[in-house]
Amino acid sequence: MGCTWLLPALVVVMADPPPATKLAVTGATLHYRQEDGPAISANYEYHSGELLYLSFRIAGFRVVKDRVDLRWTLYATDPEGRLLEPPANGAIQEELSYEDKNWLPRVQYTLALPGQLPPGEYKIRIRVADEFAQASAEQDLEFRVGGKPLPQVSELSVLNLGFYRDEAEREAMAEAVYRPGQMLVARFQVAGFVLGEKNRFAVGYGLKVLNTQGDVLFTQEEAASDEGAPFYPRRLLTGTLTLSITEGVQPGEYVLAVTVMDKVGGKTAEAQGRFRVER
Repeated sequence: MGCTWLLPALVVVMADPPPATKLAVTGATLHYRQEDGPAISANYEYHSGELLYLSFRIAGFRVVKDRVDLRWTLYATDPEGRLLEPPANGAIQEELSYEDKNWLPRVQYTLALPGQLPPGEYKIRIRVADEFAQASAEQDLEFRVGGKPLPQVSELSVLNLGFYRDEAEREAMAEAVYRPGQMLVARFQVAGFVLGEKNRFAVGYGLKVLNTQGDVLFTQEEAASDEGAPFYPRRLLTGTLTLSITEGVQPGEYVLAVTVMDKVGGKTAEAQGRFRVER
């Protein structure tokens, strides 16, 4: 009689595969006043020229032969979508060990905000790429810039002409009165000038002194100039002109005429202000 062997059934239970990791930006933070400082508050407002401190981590990347190969790029834009600076970028190429299994690379970046930013909502787009996984991810981080709105003008304009006691004064004189031997300081703003290629601007400043009858007593066709080609466009310039009140100037009322010449746009504009000379 043959024997029948009863063999136990072999049951193989397959565990669910681990969830696929997905490349991601995580922990994106704007820090208050310094690297690794606390996160800025929800109602925090930056101002033109301030330093912005950013940090973030990258998660979900692929490790190949104990190495990672990651790329990151930052795009900071104003409310109109205009870049504040050229895109910033970097690479993370590290060799990992077993102890690094929970390691998430961290990126720190400091952005110097351009001057004369209009108030509004700004954005930093963080884009990361995993070269081994051929994957990419991005995240937007918003921040607010405060301050006064920039002047809205339709043509070249000279604005806010004021007289000052010296170049260090911040507040214009309520009544512009000088004495022989003193230095007249006039300060003003210029808006509506034309931007050329690569945001180039070039502006010249001239002046005339007139008496109250309109006779020209002194003129200087180009007393100062301002030009440049910044990455982020300038929309407002501040000009300063000085004039020595010599001992021979007679007491009385005078008019200072400031002429602005837009060398790119080929236009001129003028503003006048009255001052008095007393003994």
